Amino acid sequence: MKIFYTKHFDDPTCEKFTEFRVDTHRTWWCCKQLKEHDKHFQLWNVKWAKFHFKDISTDGNIAFFPMNYCPYCGEKIEYEEFTK
Repeated sequence: MKIFYTKHFDDPTCEKFTEFRVDTHRTWWCCKQLKEHDKHFQLWNVKWAKFHFKDISTDGNIAFFPMNYCPYCGEKIEYEEFTK
């Protein structure tokens, strides 16, 4: 599975980007289950430029774990920045 992402700028004249966004036109999904999961529970982390798992501990802290393999089919997820 290959994920293409781009940097999103709030102000085009500013060189500082605010977040990474998935380029849905170039991204190829490995399986339907992962695509459906992402529709209902947002997996993309805009600061890391990776899909992630979120886990809440007993004391209320939230931990994020980067997703390098599809949890449904096991295919490796590759992340590549797409520049225009």
